[in-house]
Parts: sequence; C-alpha cells; structure tokens
Amino acid sequence: MDLITPDFGIFFWQTVTLVVVIFILGKFAWKPILHMLGEREGYIAQSLQSAQEAKNMVAQMKEEQAKLLEQSTKEREKIIHEAVANKNAILEAASLEARQLGNKVLEEAREVIAAEKELAFDQLKQEIAMLSIQVAEKLLAQELHPEQRQEELVRRLVKETKL
Repeated sequence: MDLITPDFGIFFWQTVTLVVVIFILGKFAWKPILHMLGEREGYIAQSLQSAQEAKNMVAQMKEEQAKLLEQSTKEREKIIHEAVANKNAILEAASLEARQLGNKVLEEAREVIAAEKELAFDQLKQEIAMLSIQVAEKLLAQELHPEQRQEELVRRLVKETKL
C-alpha cells in the first residue's frame, strides 16, 4: 500500500529527478530537437512550394502543348490546302499543255493532209493532161495533116488560153 499512498520522500525525490531531467533536456536536447523540427518545417514548406511550382509548370506546359497542337493543326491544314492548290494548278497546266499539243498535232496533220491532197491533185492533173495530150495527138494526127490547119489551131488555142 505504500505505493498507492504517496510518501513525502518518494514525492521529493521524484520531483528532484524530474527537475534534473528537465534541466538536462533543456540544456542539451531541446535546442537540437527544436532546431531539427525547424529544419523539418522549412523542408516541408520548401517541398510544398516546389510542388506548387511544379504544378504551375505542368499547367503552363499543358497550355503550351495545346497551343503547339493547335498551331501544328493549322499549319497542317495550310500545307494540305497549298498541296491541293498546287495539284490543281499542275493538273490545269498539264491539261492546257495537252490541249495545245493536241491542237498543234491536229494542225500539223491537217497541213500534211492538205499537202498530200495538193500533191495528189497535181499528180492527177498531170495524168489527165498526159491522157488528154495523147488523145489530142491521136485526134489531131488524123485531122490535121495539112500544116495550115495546124497553125490555125495553135493560134486559136493560144488566144483562148489565159496566162
């Protein structure tokens, strides 16, 4: 029962021991503990600030990424539009060149055909003239034996022909 009822001696020595422990802790342990707690508090505050800065940086990077994505989309659409315009221009130029070339070939073919036609007509005229001369020779040979009749015929033909 001595333990349950405090005695003055036990109370006194417990108080002295507590004061000595508090004094020793206050002299040697409290300052380093408080210093470490202060450092820890600063480290936590710095970590929270760094986390906030990182969060802000991530948000800023997301904005920049969105802007770059939008810009690249616009640039891609512009490039596609220019490519389509270039394609249409090239097709139009090729079509125009093909038409011009076709017209040129057609015109050359017409000229060749006209020249061939003219040549054929000239050959036909020559053959007709040769046949006519041969027929005329045969007729005149039978009809114009006297020289006087031949001279009259030549004069009359010279007058009739227009040079």
